[in-house]
Amino acid sequence: MTIGSTTLLTHSLDNRQYQFCQLNNGLRVLVVEDPNAEASSVAATVANGHFSDPTDCLGLSHLLEHMLFQGNQKYPLVDAFATFISLHGGYINAATGSEYSHYYFSITDEHLAQSLDHFAHLLTQPLFEINAIEKEIQAIDAEFSLKINDDLRRLYEVHKETSNPAHPFSQFSVGNKTTLNQRSNKDVRRLLEELHQKMYVTRNITLCVISTLDNQACLNLIKQNFDFITDGTPPVSTSLPPLYLPEQLGIRINITPLKAARRLIVTFALPSVIRHYRTKPLSIISELLADEGQNGLLGHFKARGLATNISVGGGIEGSTFRDFNVNLQLTELGLTQIDAMLESLFHYIQLIKHHAKERFFSEKKALLLQEWKFADAIKATDEAIGLASAIFCYPEKHIVASEYLLDKPDDSVIDELLRYFSPTNMRVKVVSPNAKTNRLSHWYKTPYAFESIAPDLIEKLLYPKGDLSLILPDENPFLSPDHTLVKQETCPAALQQTVKTTNFNLWFGQDDQFGLPRGDCYVSFDCEAAMQGVEIATIKKLWIAILNSHFQQLYYQANVAGLNYHLYSHQCGFSLHTSGFSTKQLRFNQELIEQIHSFDGFTKHFEQVKQQQWQSLHNNLLNKPINRLFNRLSALMQQNTHTPLSMVNIMEKATIEQVHEVKHGLLSKRHIESLVYGNWCANEADHFGKELQQKNAGYIGHEKLSRSISNLCGHDILLHPLPCEHPDAAVVIYYQAPHANLRDSLLTILLEQLVSPVFFNFARQQAQLGYLVGSGYVPFNQHPGIAFYLQSPQYSAQYLITTIRNFLQKLAINLQPFKKNWQDMKRGVVKQLCGKDANLGMKSQRLWSAIGNQDYSFMQKQNTLRELSDLEFSDLMAFVDGLALGKNIGELILYSDQKHHIAPSDLNAILLDDISAFKKRTPLVK
Repeated sequence: MTIGSTTLLTHSLDNRQYQFCQLNNGLRVLVVEDPNAEASSVAATVANGHFSDPTDCLGLSHLLEHMLFQGNQKYPLVDAFATFISLHGGYINAATGSEYSHYYFSITDEHLAQSLDHFAHLLTQPLFEINAIEKEIQAIDAEFSLKINDDLRRLYEVHKETSNPAHPFSQFSVGNKTTLNQRSNKDVRRLLEELHQKMYVTRNITLCVISTLDNQACLNLIKQNFDFITDGTPPVSTSLPPLYLPEQLGIRINITPLKAARRLIVTFALPSVIRHYRTKPLSIISELLADEGQNGLLGHFKARGLATNISVGGGIEGSTFRDFNVNLQLTELGLTQIDAMLESLFHYIQLIKHHAKERFFSEKKALLLQEWKFADAIKATDEAIGLASAIFCYPEKHIVASEYLLDKPDDSVIDELLRYFSPTNMRVKVVSPNAKTNRLSHWYKTPYAFESIAPDLIEKLLYPKGDLSLILPDENPFLSPDHTLVKQETCPAALQQTVKTTNFNLWFGQDDQFGLPRGDCYVSFDCEAAMQGVEIATIKKLWIAILNSHFQQLYYQANVAGLNYHLYSHQCGFSLHTSGFSTKQLRFNQELIEQIHSFDGFTKHFEQVKQQQWQSLHNNLLNKPINRLFNRLSALMQQNTHTPLSMVNIMEKATIEQVHEVKHGLLSKRHIESLVYGNWCANEADHFGKELQQKNAGYIGHEKLSRSISNLCGHDILLHPLPCEHPDAAVVIYYQAPHANLRDSLLTILLEQLVSPVFFNFARQQAQLGYLVGSGYVPFNQHPGIAFYLQSPQYSAQYLITTIRNFLQKLAINLQPFKKNWQDMKRGVVKQLCGKDANLGMKSQRLWSAIGNQDYSFMQKQNTLRELSDLEFSDLMAFVDGLALGKNIGELILYSDQKHHIAPSDLNAILLDDISAFKKRTPLVK
């Protein structure tokens, strides 16, 4: 039985079926029948977050989230659900926020019923065993320690400490052993039970399931598995005090970061705006403030050398409050001009206040409708989380439509909100390495200071002086009212190579699957000069960044209108990828390519972009050890990938003359490969190809360049130390499979699928080595490999290495029990590698990857199915045995340990300490 049923508002092209209802026990459920779903995606949202934490046990809600995975009455084994999900081709995760917690997973349809049984018991019948509580407090403390040097968390804590101490937002939300061990474990268990009984009740939980099952069958499964939960009503929510006290507004906060960063963050304190979802006033305000054109705020600041980037609209949000941020990345000069920048900001806000807003509503409404009707599918679990959360926020009818609905445009609503955009209602954060501070935040020890903004500056900002260079954007020239589908051509092949020469290849495919007026166009340049070492690679990185800064100003409106571009560097050159609506896209791509060749006005952007790139490289050296080890692994394995350390000094000394020289060198000798896939007909792709071929005619051509990698197999174990100032020890052990063939790739993927939950449970739960632990499939240029990684605040790197090796040896001996899961594992890999493409973008990416790997038959799915059917469990056992014993497997150990040195002889390894020499002497494999 269900209570009530509502028709949900959707758009005319949505072929999915939605059904919302409330079960007799109060659980609200949305089921979505999606004929194109590759798997079932499930999300539950619980109206409980860290705002519910007792003041003497901060982090309790976070601990509760962890404890739900530590066994329940029906499935008492720790991580039983996570293991079940992994062995059946899915994944699972959870997150705790301020007022909501989210639990979500993906699973094959045939295992949906059993997974829902697991899920219902996980959410409602946890065991809360004392030893598990103790271990999870250690895990949460390890998570806290891992993030102790994370600048985002550090800034967030300063934000909390400068808010109303009576508001729960001000509390420490993550928790650590200090806060969670204030009470005995028995007391913590009692608090967990009380919080769970109070908040994890049916009327406080929403559920969304997206699957191929028809809605009634899916609802029946949900009832079967959730009906046993008794009706529960959450406590009446207490009203929250104001987020900020009067003395916490109209203030400036100076903050010193760990990484080199310069930011101006202006925060306006607003009430909740959820009720205005059909007007979307903040969307209008955000897009106007974020305009990156020449006459917008960012263009104004760039022209004066004050800022390099802007983001607008983000900020903390809750049921009664909303922060609205204007976040600017500053230059050194910008740090000295904060008051003038604030005056420009308030002048621009005045322009918005006094400008007729009808056109902006009209544009936004058209854009939202286009995005909704013609959206490429997003990740199904993300959508399930969004829909489960929306049940709490919007009327039933608008649960699906809320994000896109703009049917009540109203200037007065914008004007009402703009009253909050006042200097007396703002908080100004200035993040700077040399900030003057007089306080340290409690948990993360972030230096900061705050003071009231001077009355004369407040007065100036209330009546800002005009600046004629600041102008609201004109009508968007990239908007197109025509998004029709082209006529399907007879017998369209999946992909056709329409141009094939020594130095230029063009592939074309007309989408016949998704029926959307969208497409993707890739153009990749292989440049002979890109292979000439780290200096060329560094200057190429700078040139690409300058181009992106130039494009940012020219084509911001294109992105708003649904025409996206991504210009990026790769090891053999660079690539341009445009995506979005097909109308105008090929012309847009051609315009970008023309700019790549013709734009030489580097002076305008050079100093700002160079400083930005140097700062980024320098900040890489401050990343947590695991990230640095994986970056180093990439540099060791790929011939034309270089370490940030080798690039940072070159970037610092780079000149404009070098950029011109490297640009000329890169473009003078090249090979171009392109893919046009989507809502285009052959003559459009042919015209695009001829334009591109003509552009290529004046340059020296060559064949596609090799993406060779280091061949570790058949050689000694290699040990590479990486100096790092972080106190944690960290290890990455990379095992390279013997061959770059499909069989070894599948065996490596199968092994990772099997070992991932087992290793995680062992390292995190049993051995308690740290928070950052895991394994992953890590191929380099399609050569398969697997990596195991650990970062620990307690143990030495040598201990971690020994622990990983012992784990693998025991796994090789005790692999037989997993044989019963063999077919499920293979089905999981089929789903992962051979499933239907979830959206047009994914299909385009798959085809482009196949072209990059010279798989011109595009038979990867068929070949994978055939190879998988031939694999036996004994093949995996032999493969694992080879891994554990080092037979025909390449092994590279990377470690960072500030306190301990490892002698290579202790591991029967060879020291790898000179990267350049290693690359020169190590044989390569394609």
